[in-house]
Amino acid sequence: MSAPKQEITKEEIKKEFQLERMILFSDAVFAIVITLMAIEIHLPELKEHEHYTTTTFLTALKHILPTVFAYALSFFFIGMMWYKHLKMFSLLKDYDLGLIIRNLVFLFFIGLFPFGSSLVVLKQEILLPTLIYSLIILLCMAAQLVLHSYILNSGKNLIVKVDVAEQRIELKKRIQILITMLVIATLAYFTYLMIPAEADKSYASLWVFVFAIIAQLINKKKGKKTPVAAAKK
Repeated sequence: MSAPKQEITKEEIKKEFQLERMILFSDAVFAIVITLMAIEIHLPELKEHEHYTTTTFLTALKHILPTVFAYALSFFFIGMMWYKHLKMFSLLKDYDLGLIIRNLVFLFFIGLFPFGSSLVVLKQEILLPTLIYSLIILLCMAAQLVLHSYILNSGKNLIVKVDVAEQRIELKKRIQILITMLVIATLAYFTYLMIPAEADKSYASLWVFVFAIIAQLINKKKGKKTPVAAAKK
């Protein structure tokens, strides 16, 4: 009777090792993306025989502030995506082809961040670079939600024996926030187009405050449901 037990143990160890490889690969993608974005932060090149003075150095620092801001924003978002990815994969005990494909699609969109952050710091008078960067963010969120949903709905084949009720509430909340983002982004875009004066077009960004209020309401609403669900148990 000891032989079958030993065989099952070896199989479990093998699955755990292969799942660990998937997690390490994902972590490597996150780390490389953050590194590539940091490489974009550099002072402007000086002409031949020129040297930095205090004034020119401060001017150069001011010049790279948009790049630093784009890096900080992207770093925060990628860090948040990594944390949610970590929480999702902590539920897993096995993997399948569907999980691998969805994880690769998610990492594909994460890999576009260096390109997106390089666009938003360009000196431009068109909205398209900002729209592309925003689209990358939305695609990352959507891809991770698809991956999260697949993990939670995979049954007992892939996840460990834990209660995922709170995870399901979190998933519904994130889906609602993503839909809200899409609606607000569309309204902001059309508001931008409808404002005739170029100097007033920045008012379209006020839709961000509407999104913040709605997102806060969604968080409070779902937060109240969690203790009730726990009490029923």
